Amino acid sequence: MADDLFTLRDAREGDKGTLDAFCAAEGMDAIPSIERVRVAVNADDEVVGFIRLALDEGEGVAFVNPVITHDTWRGFGVGRALMDEALARYGELRLVSRGASLAFYEALGYERISWDLIKMALVDDCDHCEIREECGPVPMRKRAE
Repeated sequence: MADDLFTLRDAREGDKGTLDAFCAAEGMDAIPSIERVRVAVNADDEVVGFIRLALDEGEGVAFVNPVITHDTWRGFGVGRALMDEALARYGELRLVSRGASLAFYEALGYERISWDLIKMALVDDCDHCEIREECGPVPMRKRAE
């Protein structure tokens, strides 16, 4: 069914404004670049969701930072497809879930982990975030089966 609704591709430079708008709508800063960004697009090649990965070369671990689905496309498997593809590609994903997204990640089989397994830059982002209390960040990971 997802194949009929959307497809996944690498982000293009022309997508950057849309990606940044998605981030702004979620109260996040703009992404620094389209490097390691995959997008879900509808039949008209309009972005309906995206995932950005940061790699820790030392550990060989990919960190999701962030995955966002446009609110009108939630419930159609966009986020799941992006996460599943990234997990298949990298073998393990780690992330910091906002409290409101916790049920999504748990439904995908992600488990809570300690903060020391999260890339330092992401920890710093959470430590200095003005909405940390209401966000309720939770470090998580999943390994490919």
